[in-house]
Amino acid sequence: LYNLSKEAFDKGDLESARKGFEEFIRRFPKSDNADNAQFWIGEIYYKEKWYEKAIVEYQKVIENYPQGNKIKAALLKQGYAFDNIDDKHNAQLVLKELIRKYPDSQEAEIAKRKLSQSQ
Repeated sequence: LYNLSKEAFDKGDLESARKGFEEFIRRFPKSDNADNAQFWIGEIYYKEKWYEKAIVEYQKVIENYPQGNKIKAALLKQGYAFDNIDDKHNAQLVLKELIRKYPDSQEAEIAKRKLSQSQ
């Protein structure tokens, strides 16, 4: 189910991908891929430019899967989503939190560049 949903995402069938990822999380909430599925739901909303919804979905990654491998990416994309709705304050807060918590990550480097551009 996860692989089929990811294939749908990669092909641009966002509605099928979203439904598949949501079903995957419902059926397999403790799976190693549950955090990835949640992240991809955020990505779908981001691609659709529904940034407020993307922010909420990325927050679920951060809160529900604190040991997951998508935390840094979720924080980065959440910062970008806030920026896209002109909420510069929250964008900066999220990006600074990412840099503080994961200073040596590739995502932190991207966040630093983003912050320097928005100064």
